[in-house]
Amino acid sequence: MKKQQITMLCVMAAGLIFIPAVFFNKPFFALVGAFFDWLPLPTGWMKAGKDINRKFLKLHIIATAIAYLVFMAWIIKGTATIGFAFLEIWWTAVIFGALMNY
Repeated sequence: MKKQQITMLCVMAAGLIFIPAVFFNKPFFALVGAFFDWLPLPTGWMKAGKDINRKFLKLHIIATAIAYLVFMAWIIKGTATIGFAFLEIWWTAVIFGALMNY
């Protein structure tokens, strides 16, 4: 299986965990999703090649950083509104990540 496909499977697993975690306001359950979301980085599955769109790479990194700052606020505050904000920003980061290859 290609590294890009494995990365997308990990992101899919993260999203499938994040959605009910946000819906039921369980930020600590979302930590399992965060594990899958970040797994491609240390494994090297998400290594940026030369043919990557650098603009979307930068947007992906910025959106991901903002999403996880909001995630930390969600863990600290525990309010569902912050959880939904995390999910929206994280989803935007996913879109930017997918657009890096086009």
